[in-house]
This record gives sequence, C-alpha cells and structure tokens, in this order.
Amino acid sequence: MILTKDMYVPALRWRQGEYQALFRLADAAKDRIVPYITIPEVEFDFELWQPKRSVQEHVHPFAARFNAKWGQRPAWVGVHPSISDKPMGDGRDIFTYVFEALRAFQANGIPALPLDASPAIVAAVGAIVATDALGAAIGVRLEDLMKPDARTRIEDLAVSLSLSLDEIDLVIDLGAPNFEPYNAFAGALIAAMQKLGDLQAFRNFVVIGTAIPETFKDVAKGADQLPRHDWLFYKMLIGKMPVGMRQPNFGDFTIVHPEFKALDMRMIKAAGKLVYTTSAAWEVRKGGAFNDNRAQMHGHCGSIVASGKFKGESYSNGDDYIAKCAAHTEGPSNQTRWKEVAINHHITHVLDDLATLGAAP
Repeated sequence: MILTKDMYVPALRWRQGEYQALFRLADAAKDRIVPYITIPEVEFDFELWQPKRSVQEHVHPFAARFNAKWGQRPAWVGVHPSISDKPMGDGRDIFTYVFEALRAFQANGIPALPLDASPAIVAAVGAIVATDALGAAIGVRLEDLMKPDARTRIEDLAVSLSLSLDEIDLVIDLGAPNFEPYNAFAGALIAAMQKLGDLQAFRNFVVIGTAIPETFKDVAKGADQLPRHDWLFYKMLIGKMPVGMRQPNFGDFTIVHPEFKALDMRMIKAAGKLVYTTSAAWEVRKGGAFNDNRAQMHGHCGSIVASGKFKGESYSNGDDYIAKCAAHTEGPSNQTRWKEVAINHHITHVLDDLATLGAAP
C-alpha cells in the first residue's frame, strides 16, 4: 500500500463516533484515506469506580466491527499504551488476538507500534508481519524525533521485526504542539527530519498532529472560531521543504484531541456544540448543557447553514444531517452523533484541502 500525495491519514480512536463517521463517508472519500486507528483505553465507570469492561470485553468486538465499518480497505491498527500489555481472556496479547480475528475477515489491517514498544509487543507484531506480509507502521513521537539516535532506533526496530525500511510506514506523531510561529517550527522539524537520512527508504511517510483543544471549556458560547493551526502549519512545512526532500502525507486527529479523557458526567454538564471545519478554522457553535436543552442543536445547525461557510447538504453525510437538523426534519440526537457528524464533514473537507493544495502552482 503506497499513499499518493493527495491521500489523507485521519488518526482515530475506535469509538462509535469515529467508526460511524468512517462508515458514512462517500466511497470516493474512502478511497483517498487510510485511517490510523488506535484501539482505545477502557472507559471508566465513575459510579462504580472501576473499568466499565474487562480488556477481553472491550477488545473482542473490534475485528467484527472493523469488517462491518471498513471492510477490506487498508488501515493501520495500534493499541493504546494503557492496555497494550494487558492479556486477553485466553492469555494472548491484544495484537495477536486482534490480527488473528482480522485475518478471518481477510482485512487489510497493518499493525502500528510505537518506537518504544516493549519486547513482547515487538515479538507479537513480528509474528503478525511474518504471516500477513503487509509490513508495519512505526510511530515516532516529536520528542523522539528530535533525539540524535532516532534513525538508529527506527532501523533497529525494523530489524527486530525482520522488515526492510521499504516495508515500514514512518508516522511522525507531533501530538498537540504549539505550532506557532509556523516558520520556526517548520525549520526545526525539517532539520530533525533531515537527520533521519534518506526518507525515500520508507514505504510511506506521514506527519500527524492537531490544534484541536483538549476541552472546549474556554471556547466562547455562541459563535466562535478556532484556527486550524495543524493544517495551516502543514502548508507552510511543505512550502519550506528543500527541493528533492520527501514530503510527508498529512494526518490529523480530526476534531478530537488525542489525549481526550472521559470525564465523570455526574460532575460535569457537557455543552451542546457543533464543530464545523472550514479552510482555515473550525467554526464552533456552543450553548448550554446538552442534556438540559437538546433542542439547542437546531439553532447551532441553523447558524452554520446561514454562516456562508456551509458546504451544502450534499457535501457529506454530516452536512446532510446538519441541514436536516437546521430544518427540524431531524432531531437533536445525542453527543456521539454530533461527534460523528463533525468528523465525517472534517474528513471530507480535508480531502478537498489536499486536492486544492496538490493543484496549486
């Protein structure tokens, strides 16, 4: 699997809002993305003060759901570090369990592991790639990229997996950095990338980051905007890279911060909000507590439709739902559905951003 320059890598936790957003994409959009999926941590039950499920119960549905929502399209699949070393009910590790199940569906899942993966995970992924022959992704955090031994560590991990570099997808995970000033950060990142040597040696080369806030508590009620620093920075980065240097594919965490943690909803009343991606910013419509007034979503949708930024009901499945909610022909649903709506629109918009960037002179 080789990414073309206009392909996009959305990094997603495998929760309902994320996988439903993927499932409801148009086929043309699905053809231009390869998701970087993380099986997330187990959610916590604050009332009982214990995990809501066992690791077995949490992980077991993944393969069947992946097949139902994504089929045989390619995707990278990793495991959240909080559970990556936990055994399944039969004693197998999570990677082995998941990929054996994916194999039964003839899925094109490619294991993704971090640069600092434990020896046990490396051994498990090594066995998977030996069986499936689909290679693997190595995720490198920004702090590791900046260290002088980054290339050596990547090469050593590839050797441990019995893979050559042209079977490795190198994924630089910026997390949620301070992108500004763009020019200075781009210069530092390019210098660190150059120290990795020949980037053409890798099968794929991706940079993922986000500017979405961890919470929206500081976002003003009513209408507000958040700059898409991750996308604006990427455009600066591509423009600043030396001629002949391999340009990375763009990836982001859509509209969900990678460190997002479930909160005790007995103590917090989450606001009703709609996050709508535009070319340079996220348009945010935010009101009071969602569960106290779900009907507020009709007004939020109406505001987006009337904003001059709305792409039209036929643009994506998410846009169709926004238009119908604005017209009161669809109800306000629940917060998971609004995450799905926002992600579905966001992915579609990023694909247009990339197509426009590639067409620029």
